[in-house]
Amino acid sequence: MYQLVIGCLRRAVRVCGEFLLRLIRWLNVSYWIPAPRPNPPDTLNHSKWGTHRYIKIHDIKLHYVEKGSSSKPLMLFLHGLPDFWYTWRHQMHEFSRDYWTVALDLPGFGRSEPPLYRITYKINNLARIIASLIIALGKSDCILVGNGAGAILGWQFVNQYPEKVSKYVMLGTPSEGVLQQLFERSAIPVGTLLKSAFLLYGGSLPVLLGRTGDYALFDELLGANAKPQDLEAYKYTFAQPSALARALQAFRENFIDFFLEEYDFRIRKPSSMPGLFLFGEKDCLIDAEQYNALLLSVHQPLETRFVPRVGQFMHQDDPKTVNKSISEFLRGHPTLPTRVVNNEPEKQIVVKEICNNCYGKAYSEAEAHHDDCVNNCDGQEHKHVFNTPRIPICS
Repeated sequence: MYQLVIGCLRRAVRVCGEFLLRLIRWLNVSYWIPAPRPNPPDTLNHSKWGTHRYIKIHDIKLHYVEKGSSSKPLMLFLHGLPDFWYTWRHQMHEFSRDYWTVALDLPGFGRSEPPLYRITYKINNLARIIASLIIALGKSDCILVGNGAGAILGWQFVNQYPEKVSKYVMLGTPSEGVLQQLFERSAIPVGTLLKSAFLLYGGSLPVLLGRTGDYALFDELLGANAKPQDLEAYKYTFAQPSALARALQAFRENFIDFFLEEYDFRIRKPSSMPGLFLFGEKDCLIDAEQYNALLLSVHQPLETRFVPRVGQFMHQDDPKTVNKSISEFLRGHPTLPTRVVNNEPEKQIVVKEICNNCYGKAYSEAEAHHDDCVNNCDGQEHKHVFNTPRIPICS
């Protein structure tokens, strides 16, 4: 009993001490005003990471970094939130000998233009942009690699455009459909849900807090072993006007639909391309035993591997282990030569006004409903863009 009381007192003193230290920091003016960063750090433009390119996809100027020969199979990397192309530097350096590695800045991130409409951030719209990018790069398919929110986008892409993926590697986060099933089973920790609710309903406060302590957010995300130049690369990138706000906007645009739409299982048949899922100890904040079985029931053939002592950015925390796992997976599933697609201009996009009831419908329903909507919208304007294949995309 005596030891229990002493333990409780020690814990109370420690909590009070941490609160006082945090209060002192909050009262410090410099805590709320980050240091100015007018110039990018040298590491962002270093040639060892690759060559910077720009391409226009659906009227959005996208930035990407490439390394390796374009005659080799395409290996496309998708970053998460808040993140940008630089997160994949170790993987591009490793795999550029055998693949054409391309790390993309998603719309509104890094050096890519922000979209004109927020709805572009929706996961199915981003998947469509990725599909158009693969064609614009002259490839028919790719090896897709994603981390965090980029993995969620990757799972969606595998389901939405399976013909454009030869193999895929997802890091740290299961698919949106699996997350929805976990929520229905009350398997998602309350703390994770509260944090998500704060980001969704906190207004501009999350952005304000993200800038505090000279962007201490990235000190936590990248970990204590991060190099100073890498931290500076992140802080410079997200110190740009509205950079953090756009990341928050992308999160909100998709989290709103989390409880409304059904993801990933639209095709409802096992995938035919091989996949690899890497999970760590602290990356998803959900017990891996809760979701690995669900992933394996939907995505086959799928290999899962555990990476110890890593956080949300496992590919930066322990690049050697992650690269080794990816390399072994790719060697076990050799890449066949792919058909090269000519860089021809896309077919003309037709924009039509359709009522709100169309949004979120299955492709066949939206297409069948289209003619009736055009004549019976009752003044409700909602744009859908139809291309080949005719997939409704709001703008």
